[in-house]
Amino acid sequence: MHASVLIQHPANVGAIALRFLPWYLIEMPRRIIRSFVEYILTLFEIFSFWFLIKTFFKPWKSIVDVYPTKGFNIGLIAQAFTLNCTSRIIGMIFRTIAFTIGITAEIIVCAIFLGMLIVWLFFPILLILDILYIVGAFT
Repeated sequence: MHASVLIQHPANVGAIALRFLPWYLIEMPRRIIRSFVEYILTLFEIFSFWFLIKTFFKPWKSIVDVYPTKGFNIGLIAQAFTLNCTSRIIGMIFRTIAFTIGITAEIIVCAIFLGMLIVWLFFPILLILDILYIVGAFT
């Protein structure tokens, strides 16, 4: 809608205000929250937190050495045990790093969306205060 329509028909200002307020205070915050939920769910899928928790103690890339079944060779048993423990520790380290990065990303997304929602809701108040400040500066 152009400004010329408002000048020609000043009665339209009320109708526009009645449509603007529900859009600004209800529809757009709902859209912001909906997009926030989509981002959070997407990050949960990308980082796959439940999978990281379920597989926390599993060996990295399933790299394991089988224990000897015939005979008793302490050297082969120690070698298999060492590789299996090392593989599990490496798996735990990488899963901990992935989990930490994922949680950090979730916190950053939450902070950004909370900031967006607060700015969106308080912008009219800030605009009015800004106008009052400017008018006060000229008096």
